[in-house]
Formats: sequence, structure tokens, C-alpha cells
Amino acid sequence: MTNKVLINAFGIGDSGGLTVLEKLLDELSTNELYYYYIVCNKNKNINQLKKKYQKLANFTFEVVPSKGFLYRLYYENIVFRKLIKVNHIDLIYNFSGSVQFFVKTPQVTKLHNLLFFSKKLDIIYKINSQLPLWVKQVFLKRLVFKFMLNQSKCIEIQSNHVKNNLSNFINIRKKLFFVKSDIDVSDNVFHSPRKYNFSKKIKFLYIVGPHFEYPHKNLVDFTNSMLRLNEKGVDFEINITLTSNQLNNSKVWDLSLNSKTNFLGYISDQEKMTELFCDNTILISTSIIETLGLHVIEGIKNGIITIAPNESYARTVYGDNMILYDTLNSESLLNAIQVVLESDSPHSELILSLQDRLKKSETAKHSNILDIFKGVLNV
Repeated sequence: MTNKVLINAFGIGDSGGLTVLEKLLDELSTNELYYYYIVCNKNKNINQLKKKYQKLANFTFEVVPSKGFLYRLYYENIVFRKLIKVNHIDLIYNFSGSVQFFVKTPQVTKLHNLLFFSKKLDIIYKINSQLPLWVKQVFLKRLVFKFMLNQSKCIEIQSNHVKNNLSNFINIRKKLFFVKSDIDVSDNVFHSPRKYNFSKKIKFLYIVGPHFEYPHKNLVDFTNSMLRLNEKGVDFEINITLTSNQLNNSKVWDLSLNSKTNFLGYISDQEKMTELFCDNTILISTSIIETLGLHVIEGIKNGIITIAPNESYARTVYGDNMILYDTLNSESLLNAIQVVLESDSPHSELILSLQDRLKKSETAKHSNILDIFKGVLNV
């Protein structure tokens, strides 16, 4: 008998979420014992995924216009009931972290957004006197998702630090957690360490999506450290995945850096993205909170030097050998960069150690979503 699964992908639209969603659809496409109803918001990137997979006999896409958070709540809890009944759904997979309140159908909730479950981030809003913004961007949604997760028995996470963060806000003792890898760590996806010669122009890579001005992205640290490097006369360029209009109209960017910056915008072509991980490139991440930090992982896999904030997620996901700096301290980031630039080491040993650690940690997790589906259906 074929199991029918409702895939709830509401709210997915940025590069990180789309990357994980595409990997999920690849996994689902390998098994014809399940039938999938995939519900998602209408946008250009989702449409590309739909074109790629809609010809599969066991895939049905339901693309819904994005009309805000309240409409999403209505659709997931009212309209879903009809979808479940009409299509005889056996399992709901809430890919984007929500829960249905009025259905008895087994559910598993994927938690891959810690924006609403970070005490550190709460402090940042407070320090910056951004209480109204915190209420709008974090607190109100925290109330909703906290209530949802309290109802959820089965939760999928990408790393154990996610469970630790969640434990600060809800009681997790009766929750069933599935730790699943969302990245490919087969040998063929790892690139040999890139070559570095810091007497030549250095390339700083900063990968970020449309929410770059949110406090948790912390672009200010990167901007300030680049300004200081420029003052010191260091020869460098910046590659950033935003447009000039986005940055020039923001409060977290300095226009004096424009002459050193390549404004790339969102890059959907994987080959074009891979070209950015080239010799003499250093990837900088400044995110205060992440579930994985796929941009950093891509940097490690592609053999370039990476620098990340000294936060629990970075130590848990990337390991103790990672080059870290003190968050909200652009001088600390500048010092970390200078240590790299002044080192006589070719850095290949460090890069290889990070790759090896990543392979081992991800291999120890669930590798396929179908294993989790079986586990939830058998609870």
C-alpha cells in the first residue's frame, strides 16, 4: 500500500531553504512507495523546482500565493484539513517548522530556523534598543511557533545545538528528535584546498540572502572589518550575493566599499556559485544564529579558508579547528583575518581537517528522510 505524505513547504524562499528543499525532493524522488503532495508559496525559485520535479508520477505540487503569516496559519489549519481528507494523507511533513492543530494525522516538524529561539539574539535587540523590531521580527512569531512545537511530538533537527537552543524555550523531555543530515558529504563533492598567495589580491566572499539587514545576519561586523582593512592598505575585493541597490539603500553598508565590491545578487546557477570558491578566497560569516550555516559548509567543502562567529552553532557544526571571532566585535574579526594573512602556513592542513570532521559528523546522522517517515509512522 502506498503511503501518502503531505509536504508542507510554506514560507521557503531564500537560498538556504531552497537548497535544503531541493535535496529533500531529490531524496523523495528515489522512492515510489510514497506519494507526495507538496504545498508551497508561489515565487520564481519555487517555480524552477516545480518544473524540475512535476513530471514525476508520485509528485503533485500545490502552489499557493504568499499572503502573509495569518493567511498561512489559516491555510495550514483549515484548508489542510480538506486536503488531508480528500487525498487520504497518512503523514504530514512540516518542512518549514509549523504544526497543524486540528488534525489527528501523524506529523513530523522540521526545525531549521532558530531565529525565534535564541537568547543571544534577544540580547542583541535589547542592546540596540530595538524592542518594537524585536516584537515584530521575533517575539510574536516565537509565541506562535513555541505553541506549535509544544503540540509536536516528532521533531527533525539538523544538529544537536538546535535541541539545546529549543530547550531554553520549551520542555523537550517528551519530544522525539530525529537528527538528519541535509548536506552531501560524499567524497566527490569535496574540493582540494585552494592555493593562497596573500602578496596578491585577496577575495572576500560574503554569502547572504534578502534578510541581510536583520540583526541576526550581523552584516555590520563584516562592513566594519572591511573598512579597517581598507584603511590599512590591504589589496582586496569583495564578492557579495546582493545587488548594489540592496546595499546602497541599507543602513548596514558603507558606500566607500563600493569600488572594491562585486555586487552579484542572488545566484541560482550552481556552476556560477562554485566559481566563487577560488584561489585566494576567504569566506566570512557573521551570523549570530544558524542551524547549519550552509554557506560556511559550502566554503569548507570547496576548500577555501572560512571564518565564523564564536557561537555554539559554529563550534558544534564546524568543529574546534574552525577559525572563529568574537561576535559583535569587528576588531576581533579583523584580527582573525590578519592572523590568516600573516600566517606562513598554506592552510591546506586546516582545510582538510575541517572537511574530515564534516564528513564524520554528517555521516553519523540520518541520511534519508524516508527513515524518519518510517520512524514517525511506527510511533
